[in-house]
Parts: sequence; C-alpha cells; structure tokens
Amino acid sequence: MKAAILHGPGNIKCEVIPDPEISKDEVLVAVKVAGICGSDIPRYERGIFPYNFKILGHECAGEVVEVGREVKEIKKGDRVAVIPTIPCGKCPLCRVGKFSLCDNFIRMGTRIDGCFAEFIKVSPQNLLKLPGSIDYEEASLLEPAAVALHTLKRGRVIPGDLVVIMGFGTIGSLCAQFADILGARSIYIVDIAEEKLNLARKLGFTNLINAKKEDPVKRILKQNRQGADLVVESAGSKITLEESIYLARKRGRIALLGLIRDDVVIPEKAYSTIIHHEINLYGVYDTDLEPFPPYNSWRTALHFIARGKIKIKPLISHRFRIDEVSEVFKSISCNRGKYNKVLFTF
Repeated sequence: MKAAILHGPGNIKCEVIPDPEISKDEVLVAVKVAGICGSDIPRYERGIFPYNFKILGHECAGEVVEVGREVKEIKKGDRVAVIPTIPCGKCPLCRVGKFSLCDNFIRMGTRIDGCFAEFIKVSPQNLLKLPGSIDYEEASLLEPAAVALHTLKRGRVIPGDLVVIMGFGTIGSLCAQFADILGARSIYIVDIAEEKLNLARKLGFTNLINAKKEDPVKRILKQNRQGADLVVESAGSKITLEESIYLARKRGRIALLGLIRDDVVIPEKAYSTIIHHEINLYGVYDTDLEPFPPYNSWRTALHFIARGKIKIKPLISHRFRIDEVSEVFKSISCNRGKYNKVLFTF
C-alpha cells in the first residue's frame, strides 16, 4: 500500500510498504478520506521521537475490506469512521467509563501507525458505522466535530448563552455551529485571517471581528457590558488566552482548547480578573467516549452531521492525493493561515 512515512523532523514521504495483516479480532479498513489535524503539523516538525511509529493521521473514514474470524458486529463492505483513541480498559478512569482520560491510552497516528495510508487495521470497537446520508468526507471530520461538541459540554453551554469563539479554524467553526444548535443567543467569531471570517459569514454568522483591525475585547464589551457567558479559546495563542479572560463575565466560563506551544505567563491584571470575577477555566482534551448517549459526543456529532445540521463541506479548503504528502506538509508548516481543513482522498 501507499503510505506517508515520517522519517524525521520535516521529512515525510509517500512510500509503498506491505499492507497491514489483521489478527482474528481485528478489521482492515480501506481508507477513503483522511484529514490533517492541526496537531499533525508539530508532530511532522519535530518527528516521531520518542514513540515508535511511522504513519501520522487520526481523522479518517473508509470501507471495511477484511474481517477477522472472531469479529461479529462488523462485516465486509461496512462504511465506517475510525475512532483513534484506544483506552486500556483497566485503569480507574476506564472502569468508570472515562475512556478519553485513560491513564494508559494509545492514539493512532501518535503512538502507533495512523491513517495516512491506503489501509489501516483497527479493533471493531473503534469503528462507527455510517448511515447512508453521510459521505466519507463528512465522516472524516467526525473526530474534530466530536471534540467541538465535547468542548461546549465542558464549557457547560446552556440556551441563551452569549458565546465567543476565539479562532475560527476547523474546530472553532464546529464549536460555533454546535453553540448555535444548543441555543446560544449570540455568537461572536474572532480571528485574524479574513478568509476564516469569510467562511464564518458563509455559515451564517454575523458578529465577526478581525482582531488585526479592531480590539475584540473593546468591541464585545461595548456591545455586551457584562461580558460573555462562555469563551472558547481555540486559537492556541497567548494573546487570545489573555483576551478570553477579559471577555468572560463574572463567574463566566472559558473552555481552553487551543494548544499553545510556548510557556504561558499570565499578567497580574489577567490573573486578578480570574480571581475577582470567579471565572471558571475548563481544560478540554480529546472527546468523551462513554458508551451511551448523551455522553458519547461521536454518536451525537454523527446524528447532527447526518441530518445536515452541522455543515462540513464548507470547512474543507483543500484536497490532495497521498502522493503529494511531502509538498502538502511543507506548505502548511510554512503558511498555516492559508489552509482550513485539508484532506487526503484515496
């Protein structure tokens, strides 16, 4: 099969390697679409050390082409999305169903080979069957959609909330759409890229702020003196983190989703604001994977995408073949603002 092999920092190539061989309790999936996550870029830039894997990628959907003899619930020909997190099932958090917080989890494309390849072998427990109303491109974004929904659940959004989305990348845009579905009375979108704000406009959002041209804190607080009920920090910037603190109302909530790559020093004014305003900070990692709704954001996200309530197609900015992986990663690494969701199609 063709696969994107990461040899070291900034060195990724499309090569032909043997197809995976499945065991009696595994399934082989022919990958139809795989998405590049923002977290794949720093992994590409720093290489795979200290983990022993070669293939990045954890957002994908495809068709089951081979089934182990002991697998009963999945059959050849099933259309599926792949859930990339593999919990140990034994630690205290796994025993109470908090699989995404597993002490010993493994994640495809980070500790074992991922989905930037023509085939991937998985456990049937990591597959979600797709209804006929959703295509492979839409299904490949189920993972970020589930993360976005989990973000709003962690931020305890309720109908009537004023919500601010700091950063309108793929997950930020999905957070905004879910906030609308969950009854937010007003949604502000803040970004520094006019292309991202144009996308927000196409999706029907009207409260748009280009932070390069105006101060989002002054604008939002002028129009909403008490501040926001929930701020989603999805930009991963020290600047937007500080702005989020000033934007939250007293006893407001901030969902911390963006990954900041440098050390963060919180100014005294911002720290005092957290204390004096009793602001609640919620860390967000991965997504909830509990077996039953409403705690499984994967199944809930699938429901809304399949019914057209969450718009996926406008978020896709580029499609490439896996043969182009070297040029694609180099380009994204040098100019991230140019891209939104990038897909490899097989």
